Amino acid sequence: MLTFPESHLALTVGSVLTLVVVGARAVSSDSQFRKDLGGALGFLVAFLVLRAMDGELGALLHPQARQVLRVAWMLTFSFGAIRTTVSFGLLLLRLRSRNPIPKILRDVLDVSLYIVAVLVILKTQLDVDLTSLLATSAIVSVVLGLAMQDTLGNLFAGLSLQLERPYQVGDYVTIRDVTGRVVQIAWRATRIETGRKEIITLPNNVCSKEAVKNYSRGGLPVGVDVYFHASYDRAPNEVKAVVLEALQHVPLMLREPSPICRAWSYDETGIRYQVRYFVEDFGHADWVMEEVYTRIWYGFRREGIELPYPKGRAQPGGPPAPDFPEEVVAEMLRRVDLFKVFKEEERARLRKEMVPKRFARGEHIIEQGQHGNTFYLVGRGELSVCAGGVEVSRLSRGNYFGEMSLLTGEPRAATVVALTDVVLLELDRPVFARLFDEHPELAPKLSGMLAHRRTQLNAVLAASGESLPISEEHHILDRLKNIFRLS
Repeated sequence: MLTFPESHLALTVGSVLTLVVVGARAVSSDSQFRKDLGGALGFLVAFLVLRAMDGELGALLHPQARQVLRVAWMLTFSFGAIRTTVSFGLLLLRLRSRNPIPKILRDVLDVSLYIVAVLVILKTQLDVDLTSLLATSAIVSVVLGLAMQDTLGNLFAGLSLQLERPYQVGDYVTIRDVTGRVVQIAWRATRIETGRKEIITLPNNVCSKEAVKNYSRGGLPVGVDVYFHASYDRAPNEVKAVVLEALQHVPLMLREPSPICRAWSYDETGIRYQVRYFVEDFGHADWVMEEVYTRIWYGFRREGIELPYPKGRAQPGGPPAPDFPEEVVAEMLRRVDLFKVFKEEERARLRKEMVPKRFARGEHIIEQGQHGNTFYLVGRGELSVCAGGVEVSRLSRGNYFGEMSLLTGEPRAATVVALTDVVLLELDRPVFARLFDEHPELAPKLSGMLAHRRTQLNAVLAASGESLPISEEHHILDRLKNIFRLS
């Protein structure tokens, strides 16, 4: 009976295994699996070439040369079979755990099995005395161990990290002063990609000794803290309310757990506050942090809350420059249909009572369905008007909104969102109450304007499937009189 090296069984098995590997690589969409099978395919192709050479030319070679050739194709066959088996095994692990398999685990499995295969083949084919080989290897190991203490320390630290698993590939971590995403856990080091797309290589023995902050375990939300100062002149509860209102619609910030704001300490600069918000993916934390600071600035500016300057730095003196020249505001008021029924002196008075309000890109100015008591005239920027989640219109300089809810008490008919940084000129309900008190004849005129405006809004909202209740002019007048207590 022919032995395994002398029979064609090895060639048959190797050919079938090669076809399996080629087919698996062709149908798989797993990039890591395809890469692992690529290494196995290289070993198997080398085996087929060497086995064919042995079959065709083996009889012509010197016996010792043929023995070396046989050892070579047996090694490549063994390595190819091992790499294929390990590749399929790791694929099953990935499918079950849904987490990347560290490179060090693949390498340890491959190298360990390669060493076993080499020892078995050397013993059976070349009759190598493994006892003397191991004795010699022990002496060499001592010498190499002394010369490679750091490298071996990193290797065993890497194995320890795999056993304890304080982090894995894909996790966001902080080790020492490095924060980023783990992209590789190798034999010697762990590689972390920072937010600047830098790859930082940390030796594994450093990672095993340092405290590790992991922001990606268990699929739970991650909390992020930011701090700021506000003036002692404003009540802490007032400041906290403004901050939380400003953060209502920050993209990628989780609504649950909801953000919190609390007074943290009393400093020389002012009262120090902490904001804690939560994100689903720590990779978004820096972007959300930037948006948080931006929204706080705009919220403070609208409410007149001072952000203190650093101690020792002189604050700019004098009142801030107006956002618009008076003649520009006067011209915008003349173009507003709602105010055409007013006399020029009344418009001049309105101009002085208008309060500029700044909003950041992405902020919601009003919400559909909510009640409101403010009217806005767009002074700068562009806004989107949405009804039922569909954009129905855009507003720019000279356009206005909010008058229907202010004058009739009806809920807001649409949501208005800033597409750019905007400056709006705001009028509130007490201003109109004064106007109606001084000029009762304005109410019927404004109700007619509002009825016409209602017709225009219904035409716009029809595109989104939304509509406002049809109200005749006298119904609008009745609501207006009720809101402002007119006789």
